[in-house]
Amino acid sequence: MGETSGTVLLLEDEENLREPLAHLLRLRHYNVIAVDTVEAALTAIRTERLDAAIVDLHVKDRSGRDVIVRMPPRAPVIIFSGMGSASGDLARLRPRTRLVEKPASLTWVIDSLDTMLQRAREFA
Repeated sequence: MGETSGTVLLLEDEENLREPLAHLLRLRHYNVIAVDTVEAALTAIRTERLDAAIVDLHVKDRSGRDVIVRMPPRAPVIIFSGMGSASGDLARLRPRTRLVEKPASLTWVIDSLDTMLQRAREFA
């Protein structure tokens, strides 16, 4: 198997968004850990070496904020959310964090992730 572009945690509870986004990430050679609960995402943070994350801020009855603040500081995070006002603070507080408001093109989300990872590697 060829080299991957990195391992991405994808936290999204809407299957109709999670599955196509995971598929597109895999087409770009990312190793994808796609989960639909905050608990599963927190487990992945503890057990996997993550290069980046795409996190929905509002997942079932919990906030994706817990996941965002526990991601390694070097790892870019895209907050993929329909809750722009709630996510703006997080994007300012945590370096390498960007808000992409729903609805958005999934390709554009992945292009943003590619750019963020490239910048993170340049400064590593």
